[in-house]
Amino acid sequence: MIFDVGIKLVRLPVVGETLAGLGYPPEQGFMIGVIEAICLVLYVIPRTSVLGAVLFMSVMGGAIASHMRLEHELFGYPLFGVYLALFMWGGLWLRDPTLRTIFPIRR
Repeated sequence: MIFDVGIKLVRLPVVGETLAGLGYPPEQGFMIGVIEAICLVLYVIPRTSVLGAVLFMSVMGGAIASHMRLEHELFGYPLFGVYLALFMWGGLWLRDPTLRTIFPIRR
């Protein structure tokens, strides 16, 4: 996520090209990067990590919806946000005992 935020904040041309291909104005990449950076900071801070994860889910949901709107192949770009979310919540589950009590793994 640091890489993704970084390329948007330094305004690499690939970000604008990708957004244009999705039907968005290329200049919105920077603002998306700022929003993702805020979510990332919230996720990294232990006291606000769940809030950061929830906010990241909204960003990823928007990305999934954008790819679904363009009818991209389901197991390609649309589900990439789901894969990232699984890693994000999995990492949070491993480091937060409260989440492990809410969502226990049982045999």
